[in-house]
Amino acid sequence: MLEKMPPNIKSAYIISIFTMIFFPLLGIFFNCVELYFGYLVGAIISTININLLINGVEKILFFQDKPKLRGNLEYLKRMAIFCLGMFIVGKISQKYFPNHVLTNILGTGIGVLNFKFSYLLYHFGKKFFSKNKE
Repeated sequence: MLEKMPPNIKSAYIISIFTMIFFPLLGIFFNCVELYFGYLVGAIISTININLLINGVEKILFFQDKPKLRGNLEYLKRMAIFCLGMFIVGKISQKYFPNHVLTNILGTGIGVLNFKFSYLLYHFGKKFFSKNKE
């Protein structure tokens, strides 16, 4: 799974997995539903979508026929997973966490941005540590 990824994406992906584990544990510790349910589901959606994106780009580059159609279908697949995840979080929140429906959906939206935050953290961490070595 990780062998297809470029090294910088792989490092950010590993950071993303660590944050996906850390924040729900923090949510369990502080009894914050948004972290242990909403953020976790969003982070899972994020990791699935990053894998689909990398595999989709590889398919587009490997199979040269109709790349625009293939790219649009890959995008629709990722958006369908995102919408399905948000819908499931909304329905489960209505049933089990009626006071936290909107905040769980917000937590899921923030969780979907998990990889983007991890990549920024990797990029600025790399820039900071390379500056300190000089």
